[in-house]
Formats: sequence, structure tokens, C-alpha cells
Amino acid sequence: MLTTARPSAARPETVAAATPEGGGEPAALPRGARRARAAAVVTSVVQRFLPEEILFGVFAVALIALVTLTGHVGIVVHRLIAELKFVALIAGVALVIFIRAYVRTTAAGERRFGLDTARSRVGGAVAWRTVREFSPLFLCLAAYEALHDLTPVLRPHVDDALLVRSDNFLFRGDVDRWLDDHLASITMTHFMTFCYLTYAFAGPIYAGIQYYRGRYRAFHDFALAITITAFIGYAGYLLLPAVGPYMFQPDLYPDPLPGWGHGGLLDLIAKMKGEARDCFPSLHTAMTTVALVSMWRDARKLFWLYLPIGLGLFLSTMYLRVHYATDVLAGFATAAIALLLAPRINRWWSGRRVPREPVVTLPAPRNSPDELVIAG
Repeated sequence: MLTTARPSAARPETVAAATPEGGGEPAALPRGARRARAAAVVTSVVQRFLPEEILFGVFAVALIALVTLTGHVGIVVHRLIAELKFVALIAGVALVIFIRAYVRTTAAGERRFGLDTARSRVGGAVAWRTVREFSPLFLCLAAYEALHDLTPVLRPHVDDALLVRSDNFLFRGDVDRWLDDHLASITMTHFMTFCYLTYAFAGPIYAGIQYYRGRYRAFHDFALAITITAFIGYAGYLLLPAVGPYMFQPDLYPDPLPGWGHGGLLDLIAKMKGEARDCFPSLHTAMTTVALVSMWRDARKLFWLYLPIGLGLFLSTMYLRVHYATDVLAGFATAAIALLLAPRINRWWSGRRVPREPVVTLPAPRNSPDELVIAG
């Protein structure tokens, strides 16, 4: 907890220097006092952000610097235009939240442009706060799409051969090929594809349930864990770029999977992936692991419901030939690091923040008040 510094009785000259006799301009503060004041201002600004927001800010600055140094600014401009669809999605979600809060609030004030100003303020505050706290989920997806185009340019050469050697060393062969030879069928392909695609929905559903039920500690731990997972994963894409088994080893996979079907979901997955260097680590594995562990801790019924699908997703990353087994192991390790760090960082961060009065009424929590984390 931050405390307000008080003048020391042993050093009255410091106070006298700050307020000279006879009026006029106060004397210049000593260098140490200026540094302390600057540090207090920086601390006050930083404390207004959540840890996941700071992490994404650091990643964005680093990525922009990297792109600028390599002279590929045009690609960034192209991606920014493409990312407008996320802005439209967020605006649509915010509008729905605003309308819901506007209708449900009992506040009353003047009417402007046909809307009650007091209810509009409440609706706007609820919409802003909710969108802000869910922003890591949007930012993870936006950053992934940005790297989809950037990694082939920033890292044109791939290191798949290293991952192939790792698989052969650890498992004495190609795991993906073995799975296809022993498990492949139309039914299995359809089920694996379904499991693989649930990656985009499991995390947001869990986060939404926790937020709606007022379990803000669990919600923020999950949001930060997902952010740390993405941060590690995106760094891995740049440090060890790889395109995946079916693209790097076409001779090993001359046969399409049963039930592939022209224009089906598998074709859609392949087209979305393209030539992105997004294999190591497997973020499908990492983020699904984070979701499953979070569900086990805070939503046990949801955990048992999603567990068979989540286990299928782990298998699907290799069955569908998009990840090496080494990528999956790295995904588990990434999730373990994120799950270990997130609650500790949040506890440390919330202990240092100066509490501010909430501007809106949030759902009644089902956990104890000392577990709440209220965003600034």
C-alpha cells in the first residue's frame, strides 16, 4: 500500500526551501525531491492500468520497433486497416452492454437527444469498463492476426527441421504421421476439427461466466494468464518460426485426411493458417490448458463438460498435422508458467494500487470481498 510522505522534523530546511519567506515563487525543489515527485507521477499513471494492459503495451511497442527497424511499415498499415473489423466487433458488443445497462438502471436526469443523461452515464461507464476488462481476449486475437502477416516477412526462413529432429529424438518418429496411420477416419477427422475450433470459444465463455457471477479475482487471474501465454507464444513465433508438419513435410503427408472435403472446415483452417510461422509453442494447447485449469479451480461443472473436448483438442493439433509433438509439450510448459505467474502478479499489483471508488455497480460477487480485484 502506498503511503503519503511526510516532512521529517529533523530536516526543517527542506520545508523552508519549498516555501520561501516574503511570498513570491517557491524555491526549486532539491534533486532528490524532484525525482521522488516524478516517480510518484509515473506510479500514479501506471497504477491506472492492469498488468495485462501493460504487457500488451510492451509487446506492441517492441513489435512496432522491430517492424520499423526492418522497414516493413507498409505491412503494419495494411494490418491496421484489416484490424478495423475488431473495432467494429468491440463497438457492437459495447452498444449491447450500454443498452442493457441503460434499460436496467433506475437513475434519472435531464433528457438530451431523447436519452436520459444519468442513465446514459451509467450505461457508458458499464460498457467502457466491461469492454476494457475483456480487452485482453480481443487483443490476443488481434495480435495473432497481425503476426500472421508479419512473421513470414520478419522471419522468412523456418526452423521446422529442428522441431522434426526433436520429435524424432523424443518419440522415435513423427507423431502426426503415426496418429493418421492408426486413428484416421471420417468420424475422427470431423471430431478433431470440432475440438480444434473450440479453442476460440472456451476461454471467452469461461471468462464471461466468471465476470457475470462477480468472481473478479478468478476473472482477472485468467485474463492475465491468457495474456502471459500469448506474450510467450508470440515471442516463440519470432524466435523459432515454423510452418507446421503438413507444409514442411508434404512428402510425408501426400494423402489427405479422411473427410477432408473440398471447401470444408479443414480447408478453412488451412487457408486461415497460410504460411504463418505460428507453431512453436502451440497456443491452442497452452490457452486450452489455461482454460481447463481455471475451470477446475473455479467452475468445476464447466470443467467436466469441456474436458473431453479439451483433451480432443490436444490430440487434434497433431492429428490435423498443424503442430509437432514438441510444440504441444512447449504449449503445456507455457501454460504452466502463465498459471504460476498470473495470480502472484495480480496479488502483488492489487496490493500496490491506490483503491478508487467504483463508478458503476457491478454484479453481486459470490466470493468474499477480499478476493475482489476492481479495475481502475
